[in-house]
Amino acid sequence: MHPLPKTRTMKKALVYEAAGANPARDRFDRKDMAIVAVGHPGELLDVAVDLAREGVRLIELCGGVSPRWRPLVAAAAGPGVQVGAVMFGVESLALAARFAEASADGSPPPAAFILLEPDADPDRDTKDVLRQRTHFVPVPDEATAARVARTLAADGIGLIELYGGFSSAGAAAVIDAVQGRAPVGIGSFSLEATLPGDAA
Repeated sequence: MHPLPKTRTMKKALVYEAAGANPARDRFDRKDMAIVAVGHPGELLDVAVDLAREGVRLIELCGGVSPRWRPLVAAAAGPGVQVGAVMFGVESLALAARFAEASADGSPPPAAFILLEPDADPDRDTKDVLRQRTHFVPVPDEATAARVARTLAADGIGLIELYGGFSSAGAAAVIDAVQGRAPVGIGSFSLEATLPGDAA
């Protein structure tokens, strides 16, 4: 089995960490994506089990979750569920470190998670979670994602992460669009996820 068959139509989940979050309360669902916040990494495994039971086949962990949790989440979710983690390229490391330091100090700048979703309209569908200073911005395609990212970076957004099945070229277009003004995190998978079988 390849890791990302028809990612734009499969049931997916974005799981992110936010201080004070409760996964039973801090969740909302898009067309084919569940978005769940956890207050601490220890909640990830139970969330993964629940998501797998709901039929989720791709779980993406936000850049604030250490990749050391990826194999544990994959084991909890079980066979047939691929688990990815958002990572940052070298051009984003210094900016991402500043964002992490500000978060640790309790004053993070706003972040934006851009979600690929067919027929989405970012003007209509953006959801702002003000308590967590996070904007969830659904876009219909990668070209729109780049345009949205350019505007977000110009407006002072402190961090951008990409979800829902971006191609390498689409992610590169977003990185180019922000012109070094914001770190851009993209989904990554381990080597075994690219090989036949259900390993995560």
